[in-house]
Amino acid sequence: MAEGYWARTLAARINRRRALTASGGIGLGAVLLAACGGGEGDGGGTASKDTSGLVSEIEDTSKAAKQGGVFKWYNPSEPNHLDGIAQGQAQLNVFNGMVYSSLVHNKMGYKQPSSYTEVEPEMAASWEFSPDRTTITFKLRPGVKWQNKPPVNGRAFDSSDVIATFKRYSSLPSNNRAANVNEFNPNAPILSVTAPDASTVVYKLKEPTSFIMQRLANMITGELGTIQPREAYEGTFNPRLDQIGTGGFILDKWEPSIGLTYKRNPDYWNKEEPRVGTLEVPIILGSAYATGLASFKNGQLYTFEVRAEDQVPTKREVPALKMVSYTTGAGASVGQTIGFGWLPFGSFQKSPFLDLRVRQAFSLSEDRHATIDTIFNVAKFEAEGLPVDTFFYTSIGYVPGVLLDPRGKDFGPDAKWYTPDETKHDEYVKEAKQLLSAAGYPNGFEYPSAFVNPPTFTLTGYNDEAEIRDAFKREIGLKPIPTGLDYNIDYLQRYITKQGNIQGTFYRLGAVSSPDPVDYYVWRYWSKAGPTSGAIFTGDGSEVSGGDPKVDELIEKAKGETDVRKQTSLLHELQRYLAKYQYCISRAGLASGFSLAWPALANFRVFQGDSRAINNLYYTVWIDETKEPIKKS
Repeated sequence: MAEGYWARTLAARINRRRALTASGGIGLGAVLLAACGGGEGDGGGTASKDTSGLVSEIEDTSKAAKQGGVFKWYNPSEPNHLDGIAQGQAQLNVFNGMVYSSLVHNKMGYKQPSSYTEVEPEMAASWEFSPDRTTITFKLRPGVKWQNKPPVNGRAFDSSDVIATFKRYSSLPSNNRAANVNEFNPNAPILSVTAPDASTVVYKLKEPTSFIMQRLANMITGELGTIQPREAYEGTFNPRLDQIGTGGFILDKWEPSIGLTYKRNPDYWNKEEPRVGTLEVPIILGSAYATGLASFKNGQLYTFEVRAEDQVPTKREVPALKMVSYTTGAGASVGQTIGFGWLPFGSFQKSPFLDLRVRQAFSLSEDRHATIDTIFNVAKFEAEGLPVDTFFYTSIGYVPGVLLDPRGKDFGPDAKWYTPDETKHDEYVKEAKQLLSAAGYPNGFEYPSAFVNPPTFTLTGYNDEAEIRDAFKREIGLKPIPTGLDYNIDYLQRYITKQGNIQGTFYRLGAVSSPDPVDYYVWRYWSKAGPTSGAIFTGDGSEVSGGDPKVDELIEKAKGETDVRKQTSLLHELQRYLAKYQYCISRAGLASGFSLAWPALANFRVFQGDSRAINNLYYTVWIDETKEPIKKS
């Protein structure tokens, strides 16, 4: 077992559970299932009410909001460059939407996660679909100006900027154009983008595409949403070195290795937002977590991603902090996934992962209850009287109404591959070993287990979680060989867009083409999607790597379905089918948790799922200078 905090905690929890199971103690199954939720429907239980006295209600103070003030924030990594169209770049995501805008933005959830099913106007004031839903006509918002920086100099925004951006996006091979532009993938949705006049833009689609508006809202780097000035395409503005957009903030200063500073854009079309006058964003690497936490406690940062195990101690140490219920990571993406390589390695003539039994053994090895409890601090929160819901992932993450709970009676017999019964982990391990033996590997086998080197994903717990999951594989006799990857050279170029044409396994993340649940399946499982950051099939017809016709069929039906109930039914069928085949192994799941901030950061977590801010909050919060830590009590 690995030696980190999570690994030690997980080992202790597993040993305790096994001892209790062996002795028949305290009705373990009922007790721990109650602790871990376990309802049906969307995969979550019903949390009890807070009895700790530590949790505050999420408070909407929009009516009292004032503009101005400094939001002292941070980011755990620094961008390589500032071009949000060129490629997917995790370090840039949070900064891209500060400056740039999209035609539409996602409709946020109010005090709860967004459903990601509706959009609202941004650079487009209105739009209309043709009767066959293959043409979208956008009317652009009048009076919008580019930020007043050379060479753009505050000129008017018009349709030529949208056209030039699409041309530039289409010209860059390192972004996600293969998922969006039909010229590069005959199954991609967008045939053309034209402008009959300065205030109108027309998108022609190959076929009805239920998630296209969410793609146009997506401000994650390398995706479709970002609109740059036409000068970027013409070559008179270099977007790698500066940012000039129509968004709510203007880049004021970038000090490499130190941080970035943004000022409110006085010409932003929405005069209500953003309210923050200045954003100060120092770079505090994930490896410097202790430094960041100390800065947060003493008021130098107004919010911070406090690890689950540190949240209650931090709140008790600094009682002035607000602690609110907040489910970090809600959405279709399953986060860290074990991706299989379809290429042979070592002495193998073909990849062992082409064998269904090997993939099923991988999935059975994982103790999902213990993992969720450990990573999300479930038992300790509940011991403090704090309410927690848990959600077991399937082939999709937590989307209310869409995620089908493998612990519930509606899932069917293939739920077992998600190890839903807490009391049966030893049985699951035994069956996993039997499957490996039947596949011809009674003693397991060595394989490269690749992960991204710190610090890129350190703050998310990515590396700790990879260690834990490797340890589960050793428990069934497999021999993962940890293999570190450079994020920029190896992971982005040689792994994440190779559609499984790698050797061994790798712990993959990836920015989805949009947060729409159907689009998530297109991004990850549709063999015709092209080399996106999620795709696991090559589409070349070579055994498993060529895709699964049944999976493609269900995804294509869901793509064209506009009835929400029928579409959800198709996604439930898809989850049941993929449970058996385990083409990649999702992380265990998610638990509702908590988020901390100083009271001066008003409207904290009121609006959730803002695509302009990559699910962050800088457009919708405001600075209340009458509250701590600005004004001492």
